[in-house]
Amino acid sequence: MIQINKPKDGNRRLEEERLVYFHKKADEKYWEEIWSPYANPEYYEPFKSGKLYTFEKIFSRHLPKNGNILEAGCGTAQYVVALNTKGYKCMGLDYEFQAMRTANTYAGPLPLACGDITMLGVADNTFEAIISIGVVEHRRSGPDIFLQEMRRILKPDGTLLISVPYFNDLRRWRARHGAYQDDVTGLVFYQYAFTRGEFCKILEANGYEIETTYSYAHQNTLSQELRWLKKIPAFLNKLIMRVSKYIPYVNSDWGHMLMVVARKKK
Repeated sequence: MIQINKPKDGNRRLEEERLVYFHKKADEKYWEEIWSPYANPEYYEPFKSGKLYTFEKIFSRHLPKNGNILEAGCGTAQYVVALNTKGYKCMGLDYEFQAMRTANTYAGPLPLACGDITMLGVADNTFEAIISIGVVEHRRSGPDIFLQEMRRILKPDGTLLISVPYFNDLRRWRARHGAYQDDVTGLVFYQYAFTRGEFCKILEANGYEIETTYSYAHQNTLSQELRWLKKIPAFLNKLIMRVSKYIPYVNSDWGHMLMVVARKKK
């Protein structure tokens, strides 16, 4: 799978049973630095052929084939490219102009717009579905303002596919045993990680009904949380990572990211 290689997430601390990451401020300049290495045609080739990788089954199962879809916080717009190749009607929105300019250069022309996800100049009840991958966790005051605006532009019974960092079983076990007491001096808030129950309650409080949940990228969890994996021979590390894909519990409950499929309440 082609994946954006974000830098290390920085130090982590527990705040009222929520896992908080401190690193750099996730502003426009930060994302431009993250995405600039992908400004090349090779990066977009698999997406131009319709590759969705991790999201292949999830998107095909939950996205409407004939409705208007928005990816809110599309970044390099790779999924906008892939979905439109597959025949979906998907547009992308992000506040980082250069990333979308890059996407149009190497994979365009694309239906992209630059704007603030919390204040969209879009009419109510516009989209049948919205995708949001790794966006709403970066606001210190919480995700509510994003969720309210997304709900406003979703049609009644419209679908939201939203993912956030997952405070999963392994991380909670580590927290109970004294982890996540890092020194955050000189760092700023970067993002939250949510438990499944907490994030579902937040969605319900903002007018959504939960349909189902998924977790993914469990190998990221293993490499972050099981530090001893970095001390063993490389071939053994690779073997453990490969075998872990076939362990149902690890694959379904130790994901680095949590995706929730929800519907706008009528």
